[in-house]
Amino acid sequence: MGKIQIKRGLAKNLPQNASIAELLYTSDDKRLFIGNGENADLTEFKNANQIQELLNGKANSVHSHPSTDIDDFASAVDNRINLKKGVANGLATLDSNGKIPVVQIPTEFKEAAVVNNISARDALNAFTGLHALVIDATADNTVETGGAEYVYNGTAWVKVSELNDLDAVITWENILNKPYFVQKITDLTDTPNTLSEQGGKVLAVNSAGTAIEFVSVYTGDIDGGSF
Repeated sequence: MGKIQIKRGLAKNLPQNASIAELLYTSDDKRLFIGNGENADLTEFKNANQIQELLNGKANSVHSHPSTDIDDFASAVDNRINLKKGVANGLATLDSNGKIPVVQIPTEFKEAAVVNNISARDALNAFTGLHALVIDATADNTVETGGAEYVYNGTAWVKVSELNDLDAVITWENILNKPYFVQKITDLTDTPNTLSEQGGKVLAVNSAGTAIEFVSVYTGDIDGGSF
């Protein structure tokens, strides 16, 4: 049986184009091409090894580009930011003082009510997080006198504090962790621990220079000497 040989030659002699479906083979570098018609470039076939070599030369799937590689990056970012400013699920903005405008702060973080009594509190259009200061909260059976502060938890008002005056009388002895003050000389470190039988004596540093001790006052004569 005979064999079929396709058009072949050296790579330097490879034509730029060929008839549609015409096969060409470069015998020196062993590449296979197919024609795409007149004025159309040839298509080169690649085997598995050649495809892998091409893939090895590609960038990794995880990589980065500086913003300068992206056409009009700054404008695109600015437009996206402007689109999300001050809208739901978007970005909070800052006013001329560098603060978030009040209109962009959720009501539970900015609103509180001051009312005269419990009935007025209950008449409020409450939402979760609303604080209410009730001037006279005695209708609440947990409040004896005065007012109280409440917060609405979504289903009920919860008392967080009362406004009753608190007068407390505390003696010095009942204060915990108070500073220590020396009240008598015998409480000092390195001094005699009693004054008993020390009448008429004075305190002086001992000869070793390590503590203070009581010494008797000299009562003898003092002679200045002669010359």
